Amino acid sequence: MLFNAILLLDRREAAAPIRSALGELGGELAYADSIADVIARRRPADVIVIDVADPEAACARLVPRLRGTPLVAIVDADSLAPVLAAGADDCVRRDAARAELVARLRAAMRAGAERLRRARRERKLADHLRAIEREKHQLERIACVDSLTGIANRRHALALLDAEWKRSARDGRPLSVVMVDLDYFHAYNERYGHGGGDGCLRRTCAAMVGSLRRPSDVLGRYGGEEFIAVLAGTDAGGAAIVAERLRGAVEALAIPHAESRCARVVTISVGFATCRAQPDTVVADLLAKADHALLTAKANGRNRSVGEAPPAAPRAPISPLPWTRFPIVVADPWFADRIPPFLVACRGEARNAAAACAAGEFERVRQLARRLRAAANDHGIDRIARLAARLDHGARHADRVTITRVLDELAQYVDHVQVTYRRPLDQTA
Repeated sequence: MLFNAILLLDRREAAAPIRSALGELGGELAYADSIADVIARRRPADVIVIDVADPEAACARLVPRLRGTPLVAIVDADSLAPVLAAGADDCVRRDAARAELVARLRAAMRAGAERLRRARRERKLADHLRAIEREKHQLERIACVDSLTGIANRRHALALLDAEWKRSARDGRPLSVVMVDLDYFHAYNERYGHGGGDGCLRRTCAAMVGSLRRPSDVLGRYGGEEFIAVLAGTDAGGAAIVAERLRGAVEALAIPHAESRCARVVTISVGFATCRAQPDTVVADLLAKADHALLTAKANGRNRSVGEAPPAAPRAPISPLPWTRFPIVVADPWFADRIPPFLVACRGEARNAAAACAAGEFERVRQLARRLRAAANDHGIDRIARLAARLDHGARHADRVTITRVLDELAQYVDHVQVTYRRPLDQTA
């Protein structure tokens, strides 16, 4: 048996029997001068043998740092129980026979080797499970994306709508749906070809996605040239604004459409509907109302938005341009039901961190910052991850000014960031 052992001995005269026993097993021996010396050694040992005045205290310091290396203590008879309780793998009485010492050392090394093999198997299994989880998430992401436009496909969009419907039933908040149809798109395909039609769909889709300014707003492809926008917590007035913004964004692209009978450029007809989920209603009722509004918009000349909304107060023209206060976060559609609650949680974490800072609990602030940074990385929002790193730095130096400034920036960001859900087209396959 080839192995290497580290000996930590207070009494050099105790080395002879231990060396003799280890020599019978074969391998290399090395002496350590102190507990710190044992910990500092970079070369892993197969066994550590100690014979010190206070073996219980030595075990308490060594065991947490050994990472599975077996530790055998040479002790007096009355120290067996407390030293084993402190974490030693085995204890041998100082008056034990040499054969017993050899057997105990051999058993400890075998147990340590088996523990190491088991740890490796567990790490390999954990890595395999993580790989499976990553592959599962990747397949889920692919399954919820429309391959042509990169936005949510019909199945995912309707799943998100169903989830928001149930949420509306719980909290009584309004829910709006906007349905979009490209005007005379079949004629566009006949004039410009299906390649031109695909390019038109991508450009109009990108314009509409950029016009949705709240993290909870999601655009999905409903089928062919039809799209659906799910607007959680949005009343009829807000839906009317979004619908008109979508229409203006597509018209502003000025994509030529010689075959259109309502304009000389590509346009869309938009219908919207709003309701609060009730026990006697179903989500299909909301879709039917939005679809009826869309048919009305098409019947009334197209290139318009129609829906039941209160008269709007006079206001400045609705701009189709994206909100640029912060850089737009472009997220995979798979995150559409994950990022909004994450941003809500960020607000809560910011309040907790502010309270902890006011109480002088800077370690608590650091814990919140690390948790926030990990969650931001999981959701792909780099700005929040960077703010969390600055928050951690400020807490580490007990810098209240920095902490307060970062928390203010975080609150502004989560309240105003624009998140759009669209996978880059080169990743949709």
